Amino acid sequence: MLQKILVAVDGSEYSKKALEFACELAEKFDGSLHVVHVPQGSAADRVMVLGGASVMIHAGREEIEKAGSTLIEASREIAEKKLPGKVSTELRGGDPAGEIVKSAENNASDCIVIGSRGLGDFGGLLLGSVSHKVNHSAPCTCITVH
Repeated sequence: MLQKILVAVDGSEYSKKALEFACELAEKFDGSLHVVHVPQGSAADRVMVLGGASVMIHAGREEIEKAGSTLIEASREIAEKKLPGKVSTELRGGDPAGEIVKSAENNASDCIVIGSRGLGDFGGLLLGSVSHKVNHSAPCTCITVH
């Protein structure tokens, strides 16, 4: 049974699809959703997109954390429409794959939902590296959304 679902978001189109899928899954199994965001890098140009809005970040740690908080809140609003009162969020720092797995362990998640590609370093040159690492080290079922 999939009662506790963790979804990792980074603002990418794949992440948006993962959030939508995770909401549907939680709704189907009458479960809860834990939304996690782990910003990558400490200083780089980033574009975060959710829905029709995008934000260009020229990156200090404070700006990245603020954009992460905005992303988490936007994700919460989307999820709460389908799962009122069953959504929690978390903004973590560190290695994205490792932190996603730690969050799943800490929250006793039954499932991790993650996009197949994100807004990672080198403009996506290392496609899917975070999702690949999460899939291989997850303590629970892991669903990669394309």
